Formats: sequence, structure tokens, C-alpha cells
Amino acid sequence: MEIDTLVRLTTEGLLLCLYVSMPVVAVAAVSGIIVSFVQAITSMQDQSISYAVKLVAVIATILLTSTWGAASILRFANEVVTIAVPS
Repeated sequence: MEIDTLVRLTTEGLLLCLYVSMPVVAVAAVSGIIVSFVQAITSMQDQSISYAVKLVAVIATILLTSTWGAASILRFANEVVTIAVPS
């Protein structure tokens, strides 16, 4: 395996990790901001509300995007094995 191929696969792997994790991180951030805003307006200072809403939102996002993420990771793994172990 050449250096150029190794660098390309490493770059693709890191970008794939970013793309697969981005929906979950974005939903957690947005739901946290919304809950904090609602808590500031209503003067509720209970921390368990924020955690519960984020937990439900993140689990729903994982359930919705898991097939896409798994397919992307499997496609990348097949590409790596094909390049690493030539026929």
C-alpha cells in the first residue's frame, strides 16, 4: 500500500467519522439550547429536564440515522479491505 493511498483512506475515515456523528451532535446541541431557552423563560432550574430531553432526542436520532451510518461504515470497510488485500 502506497503512502498516497494510506493518506487518502485516513482522510476518508476521519471524514466518515465526522459525517456519521454530526447528526447526533447537532441534535444534542439544538435540543440543549432550546431546553435552556425554555428554562430561562419559565425560571425552571431543574437539570434533569435538560438531560431527559437530550437523551430522548439523541436516542431518536440514533435510531433514525443508524442504518445510513452503518451502511456508510460498511462501504468504507469494504473499500479498505479491497485495497489492503488485493485479489
